[in-house]
Amino acid sequence: MPPKSDKGLIWLGKYLSLALTLPASVVAGYILGSLADHWVRSSFLRVVGIILGMIAGLIQIFRELNREANFKKK
Repeated sequence: MPPKSDKGLIWLGKYLSLALTLPASVVAGYILGSLADHWVRSSFLRVVGIILGMIAGLIQIFRELNREANFKKK
């Protein structure tokens, strides 16, 4: 009997990773911004890090969704 592929788990993994991309990017931006704040001794780089993390997360989500749409067209 050939192995049965479980498409439900593949679907779950793909979209769960998309759901976690934005929060992970924001947390990474916050951490890097906090380190930059501490290093430069300023108070605004944390906010800049959060904004850049949010932008990076959104770009990654759009790339993944675009890749998915292009794959479905073929």
